[in-house]
Amino acid sequence: MTSPLIAPLTSSPVWQLLRLRFSAPENRALVFLADGGTDGMVPPRGGDYWGYPRPTLRAVRQEDYFDIVWVSLTERRISVDIPRRPPKPSARYGVAWRISNPVVAARNRITEEQAQHLVASHINEAATLPGAPAPLRQPPPHFGMTEVEPPGQPRVIDGFGLTYWFLDPPAALLPIPGAGAEPALPSGFGEAHREAYRFYREVIAGGPVGLAALWLLNQPEQAKDVLDWTVNHRNLLSDKDSWEHTLAATLQSLTPEDRGFVGVNLARVLSDIGVPQGDEILHRLGHAEGAGDWNGSYDDPR
Repeated sequence: MTSPLIAPLTSSPVWQLLRLRFSAPENRALVFLADGGTDGMVPPRGGDYWGYPRPTLRAVRQEDYFDIVWVSLTERRISVDIPRRPPKPSARYGVAWRISNPVVAARNRITEEQAQHLVASHINEAATLPGAPAPLRQPPPHFGMTEVEPPGQPRVIDGFGLTYWFLDPPAALLPIPGAGAEPALPSGFGEAHREAYRFYREVIAGGPVGLAALWLLNQPEQAKDVLDWTVNHRNLLSDKDSWEHTLAATLQSLTPEDRGFVGVNLARVLSDIGVPQGDEILHRLGHAEGAGDWNGSYDDPR
C-alpha cells in the first residue's frame, strides 16, 4: 500500500529528531516549516539536502517551526490522455511522478489528487499537438519533433515540488501491429511528424497528379508552368487503371463490325431508359439501312 503523500508527525519531534540521527528512513523526508525563518528538513537515506539545513534540537525545543510533516518521495504512476487533432482519439500515456522538493510540496499542502491534476494539466499545456499545423509549408525538422518529452526524461513542475516523466516506451508512440501498419518509425518521431509522413506517403501514392497539385499549392505563382506541364504530359496524368480507361482501350481494339454491334445495343439501352439520343441514333441507323428493318445487319440479343 502506498504511503500518504504528506502526513503529520504524530510523535515527539525531539525524540523523532534523535532517532533520525542514527537511522534515516527511505523514500520519506521529515520537513520542518518555519514562519519567517528558515525551513528545515531531514532527508531520506542517501537523499539530497535540497539546500535546506537539518533542524537543531534547540530550534525544535523552542518551537521555531509551526508544522512538522512527513513527505513521501515514493514514485507513483498514473495514465494521462493527451488530446490529438480530430478525428483521432486521445493518446493514453503512462506517466510516473513523485515529489522532488519536499519542502515546497509541504508548503503547498499538496494532496495526491492535486498532484495528479497538476501533472495532467502540465502535460496538456506543454505537450499537446500544435493547434494549427502547416505540414505543407513547414514540415517537421529532419530529426523529428515530439509533442511530449522523451521517455524517462524528468520534467519539473515549478513552484509545486513535483517531477514527472513518461514511461518507456509510451504505447502511443509505437506503431499499431498487424496488417496495414506503417513501417516502424524512429522513436523520436512525434505525432506531428507521423502525420506529415502519412500525408506525403499518400501524395506520392497518388502519382504525378498529387505531386503536381502539391507543387502548385506551394508555388501558386508557377500556375502557368504547371498547366503547361499537365498539357504536355496528359498520358502521365490519366489513370490507366480506371474502368473508363479499360473500357476505352477495349473499344479501340474492336473491329468496325464489332463496334457497330456495340453501338446498336448501346443505342437500344439508351432508348429503353428514356434518353432521347438513343431513339435518334436508332432512327438514323434504320434510315441508313433503307429497308426499315435496321436490325438486319446485327443480331438482336433480345
